Amino acid sequence: MVDSPSIAYGDIAYGDIEAAASILARSGGVSWAYELLERVAASHRLSDAWLVVDPVAAAGSPPGACRQLFALGGRTAPVDTARTLLRRPAGVYGEPSIAVAASGALGAMCGAGFRASLAGLRSALDLETGLHSPYAVDEATARAAACGARYGWSSTFVLLTTSGEAPAKDRWLALAAALRRALRTGDEAGVTAPGIALAILGNAGPDSVRPFVARVRAALSAGGWDEIDLHAAAVRTPEESVDPAELRRLATERLGDIGIAPLALTDLAPQLELELRCVPGVVSVEMATPVVVISSGPSKPVYDQVLRVVRGHLPHGSVRVLGMDDGPFTPACSTTTPDVPDVPDVPVGGAYPANANGSSQAQGVPVPHAISATAPGGDLGTSRGGARVLLLGAEFDAERGTSEVSLELGASRGTGRSSAGTLAGGAQATLNALEALAIDVPFYLVSAERAHGVPGEPVVVVLAPKRTGDQEARRAVERLGVASGDIDVEAASRATLGALNRHLARSAVAP
Repeated sequence: MVDSPSIAYGDIAYGDIEAAASILARSGGVSWAYELLERVAASHRLSDAWLVVDPVAAAGSPPGACRQLFALGGRTAPVDTARTLLRRPAGVYGEPSIAVAASGALGAMCGAGFRASLAGLRSALDLETGLHSPYAVDEATARAAACGARYGWSSTFVLLTTSGEAPAKDRWLALAAALRRALRTGDEAGVTAPGIALAILGNAGPDSVRPFVARVRAALSAGGWDEIDLHAAAVRTPEESVDPAELRRLATERLGDIGIAPLALTDLAPQLELELRCVPGVVSVEMATPVVVISSGPSKPVYDQVLRVVRGHLPHGSVRVLGMDDGPFTPACSTTTPDVPDVPDVPVGGAYPANANGSSQAQGVPVPHAISATAPGGDLGTSRGGARVLLLGAEFDAERGTSEVSLELGASRGTGRSSAGTLAGGAQATLNALEALAIDVPFYLVSAERAHGVPGEPVVVVLAPKRTGDQEARRAVERLGVASGDIDVEAASRATLGALNRHLARSAVAP
């Protein structure tokens, strides 16, 4: 039985109103609705409770327009119960049948709170980071995709996150600060989820990804965050898709290919639930697996929109829509995931020929879908008795035109030489020195260049995995190292070791 609220003035529970004001003031998203229901259920000894919110409440609005229903514990109410509740005035309802005092006042307060949450969702700026808000990022993504579809303008989207031992919030704020420094005129960047940012490089092709990631990595190092590892996944429009949701899904999945664990539903719940409640026809949401939604009318028109929103955050997410007019609608494909094309093969082998200024740049090599940009190297762990790879020296012999790099691992020393120039030579000599130490390095040199225009103008080294044809190898991520040094050879060597940081730390090196 659903109880209609009592609005007898003499029975108003001032404690409920005071608690609601406190909850609304400190809670974001829609978490205040569930916190309030828990408080009311405990104080009135209710076995179940529901909150009906009317976000519009404007003169001339049809009855029940844009109404939202929240259930105790974040569950969805049975469809029959939801249908009955949404015909009632805004407020709190309970089970068993008792008069919940001040229900009408609570309903009005929560309506204002919901409108404030919507305003925050649609704001242009994320106050914590100074980047664009998720809503503004979605709008920018939609504009870039539309321009790609209509005019063929190419834009590149780069999804970025970090890993490391520093606290997640500190890493997130450091990444945001680095992004603001790395953006060029015409670029945009904003928040997509906790700890994840999206950069939109307008009128830019795939060749813009590496320089951009290098600028962000250099900005992190300049801010004193050498211990942070940067991970990036790229997707392009219109070459790969002109659907904003599909672009987001591809980028998120490619971050997963790097080994970055996808965000859990609980991490995304506050923002995602609010976004789902903005879908026309959605009146109730349960953040479960699958996500369960109640629609005010037929479920089929709502299903596609709800699935697109969920898949934009969770590439493998599934949904179930319960329509008040037609019962459940759960297509057989609701839990399937679109096929992801294989990453194209790239040549296998050593360094590409050096150009006149001593850098090495691959010709015709496709930019990867994913990049990991590590901190400067030079002191790297391996599993050989806890020993670490140390850079002993790096120099260039101008008379012979060769670069030489010496490394140490425990009691072993290895020296590598290369005649490819100061930058490419320093990088290739480092790879040769690692081989001399009997360390398997399944990467080859793609490029070694100085990042002009970046503070300190560090050297950027890009290593690509040696493909063997199996699916795991085909999805292996490129490694990008950024470092500075007294001379070009030293900087290139440190950048190469930085690019191999995690690989060397995880390698099982035989004694």
